[in-house]
Amino acid sequence: MLLPQSPAVAETTPSAPLADGTVTSIGPGLYESAIDTYTVTENDVPVGLMGRSHAVNGQGSGAAGVQQAPSARADLDVFGTAWEAEFLGGQLNRTLASSSGAITVRDLASGASTRYDLTDSIAGPNGGSVSTYRAVDGSKLVESIVFDDLSGSLKTTVTETVEVDLATSTTGDDVPVDASGAPIPAADLKPTYVYKQVSGSGDTWRVTSVGNHAYKPSTVTYDAQGRVSQVKEPARGTDAPAQTLKVNYSTATTATSSVPGEVSGLVKDIALTVGTTTQTLARYSYDTAGLLKKAENPAAGDELNAYTYDGLNRLDTATTDGGAKWDLNFGAETAQATATETTGTVPVAGTAMAGAPSIQQQDGVVPAASDFESGEINEPSAKPSWCNNAYEWMWYTASGCATKVAHYGWRNPYWKVTPTGHYVVGVNHDHCTSAKDKPNNWNFVPACDMHDYGYGTIGNAYKGYKWYLDKGKGVQADVTFYNTLYSYTCPRYSNKKSCRATAYTYYLAVFYFGRPKNGANAT
Repeated sequence: MLLPQSPAVAETTPSAPLADGTVTSIGPGLYESAIDTYTVTENDVPVGLMGRSHAVNGQGSGAAGVQQAPSARADLDVFGTAWEAEFLGGQLNRTLASSSGAITVRDLASGASTRYDLTDSIAGPNGGSVSTYRAVDGSKLVESIVFDDLSGSLKTTVTETVEVDLATSTTGDDVPVDASGAPIPAADLKPTYVYKQVSGSGDTWRVTSVGNHAYKPSTVTYDAQGRVSQVKEPARGTDAPAQTLKVNYSTATTATSSVPGEVSGLVKDIALTVGTTTQTLARYSYDTAGLLKKAENPAAGDELNAYTYDGLNRLDTATTDGGAKWDLNFGAETAQATATETTGTVPVAGTAMAGAPSIQQQDGVVPAASDFESGEINEPSAKPSWCNNAYEWMWYTASGCATKVAHYGWRNPYWKVTPTGHYVVGVNHDHCTSAKDKPNNWNFVPACDMHDYGYGTIGNAYKGYKWYLDKGKGVQADVTFYNTLYSYTCPRYSNKKSCRATAYTYYLAVFYFGRPKNGANAT
């Protein structure tokens, strides 16, 4: 069935200062003209946002080349020569550098830096001290040096607090509230990073904690080489238990000239432990040159991605989540790619959607009684069966994955446009629930409308409506929300670094408090 309504397009003109140039979605990636960079970002394990990115940079003259992970950062150069690790959604990809009277934090994904100048310092016992540094935007960095009795040496911890006001809203907008409904103090919402020095060589400063006080931080441990070893997500809310992700690295090379396999020192797999249950959710295969060829999910029996490369190690073909296959070509002297989808299964963004009969009806109209089961649908599946991932509904990457949803009423899907011009599917409701719609004037509305729709597709299972996504895909919807903010919202703004830090806060909020069942129960 085709959706008859005119698409309700969200505001596309952002009100915060914009990044230079243009930002354009091309195939599986994003092109930023001001820095002549094309980036493909993949998220392999939803919990912990365990992902990676492939970036191609223009050189000014000559062929564009692959951006290499910094050689001094052993934690980022773990997916071979063409990819950079982005664990915890890229929030670990930061550097810390000290100079006389200042500390500079650089976000490697955006290239943006924040300089913190020393404002005061208090001496402590045994040669320790507490020093405070501030940036021009009000962000704060505290360097604490204390004597560690166990090692018999001074240890330094640096805590960075990003100045973003998420607690003050405009008329008609929401503010974040806790489980009791009380407003959350502004200080508890500010994105916070903790840095410590770890084992290894080169640059050994690492982010060991990221999050905020309100939604509890995620913590990271590193191995003897300075690579990410574990990511721990604390219990959040009443039904989100503590979870631990373990990154395992190959100790031997099994790849041959004809068969991809393991490469010593690179990521072998990522396993998730919840309670006493451990599952391997991502496994990787490389060629003998260390180029990533395939990522798969052994627990689900799914292939996540497959790749080939050109002579400069740039992506040549990419099979993305959901089975779309892209042929990529780069210009003679630019990173701007052309992309052709070769399976013919990916719908054209912005065109009429096909799906459930209910999308022929107006908003608020209950679907036909014959389209309901007798009770809740508890099967770990979806209808249509090929729409079994949240992004297939929220980004409409497969024909037929459109439905009216149970989210505080029966709501129709509409195309929405993010600040970068990327099309997503959302509903018309309250936008960013219990949060500012435009924090710091960054337009999060399209992503929030899309997240409501994603939750609504799961809400359909609670209502017994036959077009649905199964109840276990709430985290997938949260991750698609984060990916939309990180890749298709924040790159349009000049302060992409702080925008992405705020995006992580919004992700933690929905992970902590968001429950698709709530919207279904209110329908």
